[in-house]
Amino acid sequence: MSALPFQVLVTLEPLGLLYGSSGRLLSAETLTGRAAEHFPPDAPALAGLLASQLNRSEVRDLFTAGPFWQQADGELMLAAPLVLIPEEGGPTGRCSRQQRRWQEGSEEQPAGWTGPSRIGHTPKTNGDAWIRLSDWPHPANSRTAASAIPLHSNPWQAVPHLHPKLLDEQRVSAQKDALFLEYGIALEPRVRLAYLSSHPIPEGVVRFGGEGHLVELRCQPLPAQLEDLLRPPHTAPFALITPGLWGGPKLSIREPIDTTHPRGHFPWRRDGVAPSILTERPRPWRHRLGAGSDGKRRLSRGRWAVPAGSCYRVAGDPLPPWPDWPEPWFPKEGFSFKQFGTGLALPLHPAH
Repeated sequence: MSALPFQVLVTLEPLGLLYGSSGRLLSAETLTGRAAEHFPPDAPALAGLLASQLNRSEVRDLFTAGPFWQQADGELMLAAPLVLIPEEGGPTGRCSRQQRRWQEGSEEQPAGWTGPSRIGHTPKTNGDAWIRLSDWPHPANSRTAASAIPLHSNPWQAVPHLHPKLLDEQRVSAQKDALFLEYGIALEPRVRLAYLSSHPIPEGVVRFGGEGHLVELRCQPLPAQLEDLLRPPHTAPFALITPGLWGGPKLSIREPIDTTHPRGHFPWRRDGVAPSILTERPRPWRHRLGAGSDGKRRLSRGRWAVPAGSCYRVAGDPLPPWPDWPEPWFPKEGFSFKQFGTGLALPLHPAH
């Protein structure tokens, strides 16, 4: 297996509010003024911060992945896989005592994801759920009520406030239509955003996420358990812990496509069988490309991403571990999206 591209865990503890960006794509929320739902920032936000601290030659080798968050006790929190069936109970108010499993087909019923009863689709029940790295589920292992997996909700909330629009030439409020509604993001005390990075950078107070908000940046060693989960091949179902970006330069889809192939090749389709996917509605994703030909900053097109927590089952031979996934599986716009850690996947049960 290739060496892991990630070397450190970068944590960001806000010193006050963080920026909640306006809607990335047109949506009902942006039309009604709700402008802070794209949080936490995706991995390109950290990549931009790191790139400003690195030599130009190092930027081409930069890898980042996220977003995650870290509890006050230092435990890393990952997006909960959608195989977990949420229910009320447990110390956090929600937990998962039962899980969906992959069921091979038979004469009585087709193959598919099954739970306590036949489930034909995934309800929107745990899209905001997170689990501790130490609780990463192994469906091959039976769990009892005493060992239910606690599900944690988002540890942040949007804080609306009126923000004045300033004059271009003076730091005073504009006289007409000066106020507009903005949303800041408040994290719970001692909670930190977390990302994986291939390069450590000097620790300290930095600006992150727009609007000049400040965070305390720290670099930590990668958790050993996460390294162990990233190494084995995917012999059975696996789950994404970061948003999955698939498709060509102008198209977002739900599985990889190798656009270097003359007719396009779907590497996860074996003998004409498409991968089985357990997912929810797509989420918007965007990264900054840099300066255009006119020298002005610009944003890339909005892309749609398969949300973190989505689960895949690929028929046939095992897939290699994520570090060995070929770059042509990922879109490329200036940088390969693999360098942004998209589609970072962990196995859902041990190899056997």
